[in-house]
Amino acid sequence: MGPALLGVLHAGHTAPKLSIDKVISAYAKVTGLSLSELVGPSQAHAITAYRHELMYIIRKLDPAASFTLIGRFMGGRDMSTVHEAVAKVDQRLAREPGYAAELASLCRQIVDLAQEAAVSGPQAKPWQLLAACSVLRDAQMTDADARKAALGFLQQLEAAHG
Repeated sequence: MGPALLGVLHAGHTAPKLSIDKVISAYAKVTGLSLSELVGPSQAHAITAYRHELMYIIRKLDPAASFTLIGRFMGGRDMSTVHEAVAKVDQRLAREPGYAAELASLCRQIVDLAQEAAVSGPQAKPWQLLAACSVLRDAQMTDADARKAALGFLQQLEAAHG
């Protein structure tokens, strides 16, 4: 991890513990990507690069968050996928000296947004989002009412929380 990023995560810049879901939401706002792009199944290089960066940021902002836990929040990904993502960002930091400053700036924006969100009112709980995503992604599900309910729930969340 570069010195600029260390400055965000340490040396007086320590933020109160931020929930993973708030970090994901803040990252989505800062990057302009949707939550479904970040946690969805897309393997497009542009999306996976953002997803790797997000996993890295979550891990660095909350070192106690296990790879398994991060994977759950990131669409049910395996812990080895999260480990590989963090390693790829570490490699990029070693290759590109300017990237550390970019990542540090991004982290500051995310921490600020996530802290604002923590104070600004009710948000969906992680289990609610995971439950809705599980229902929608279940290819075996034939219960149209369950799908309608999950879609309605997600639309309400999007309307209420952007």
